[in-house]
Amino acid sequence: MKVLDFDFDRDLLKRFLDFPQRLYASDPNWLPDPDEERLLTDGFSSSLWRNFLVLNGNEIVGRVTAIINPLLRDEHGQPYGQLGFFDCNDDLQAAQWMVDGALTWLRSKLGPKSTIFAPMNFDTWHPYRLRTKGFDQPTFLMEPCNPAYYPGMLERLGFAPITRYVTKMVNDLDPVLNVWREYHSRAISWGYSVRAFNPADASAEMSLVYRLSTDMFRENYYFTDISENEFRALYAGAAGRLDPDLLLFILDPQQNPVGLCYSFVDHRMTGTVNVKTFGVLPRVRGEGVGAALAYEVYRRFKQKGYKCVNHCMLRAGNRADKFDGGLGEVTREYTLYTRQLRS
Repeated sequence: MKVLDFDFDRDLLKRFLDFPQRLYASDPNWLPDPDEERLLTDGFSSSLWRNFLVLNGNEIVGRVTAIINPLLRDEHGQPYGQLGFFDCNDDLQAAQWMVDGALTWLRSKLGPKSTIFAPMNFDTWHPYRLRTKGFDQPTFLMEPCNPAYYPGMLERLGFAPITRYVTKMVNDLDPVLNVWREYHSRAISWGYSVRAFNPADASAEMSLVYRLSTDMFRENYYFTDISENEFRALYAGAAGRLDPDLLLFILDPQQNPVGLCYSFVDHRMTGTVNVKTFGVLPRVRGEGVGAALAYEVYRRFKQKGYKCVNHCMLRAGNRADKFDGGLGEVTREYTLYTRQLRS
């Protein structure tokens, strides 16, 4: 068994990118990440990274990328290290070899006692977390999909859970509408309104989505700023499938956008819609504005005939976790892991 590490070797990068297709060949749930090649070829911001492949003979049995994003720092200003693009056969020795190589590289750049996140592909805008429960559930777009042995593998490699996330399913829309109805009526009486995405002015609308998203989520764990160009690249594949009525803005009485909800139809579950992004600006939190938006979102879901709603990948216990009015069932869980580099 041996480990190869590289930056931009074209042949090795192709093998690196092709490995998941073989690993998940028998898994109908797996969806490829279309951004991998772009990120590892064109570069990402001012980040540093190095790719690692572990081979048994000439066969690749694992891959990982050691990443340092200088924008992602702890409270002392120290950059976090990351292990991204993590995939491996069910072979602890192979995983140990490639992770040791990646951690050695990170230690040489960051020094000892630095904090490492896994898995994380540059930041929390891009794929991160492992699915840790709900492996029988069909994968929706942008959701982690990984073998059930990954969590135990990372833990045996010295990683521990740091943050937990959930997807919650609501299969009866009327009770949720009842929970939020009074908040919607009150917000409308105050002069708030809701409008859909305008495809005729798509570029300006996407700039608005970008600005709202960065302002709404700035207080989230491990937040980093992202350029508008990178934000647009993230959602470029979804643009052609966008239903304008599933991207809603809530406007204050002065017609300023103060929140949004982005949802998309589940491509594997008939009659199901997935809520991907939901939030309001800090200045209107605590006034029931988010609840009013939740009502309008559900009202339109019902009007369009959806029977089931997935509230996707929420940090357990945060504000958005209450979007279901306490009526959702947790169907999937996800975990971000961490460990300290040792001297």
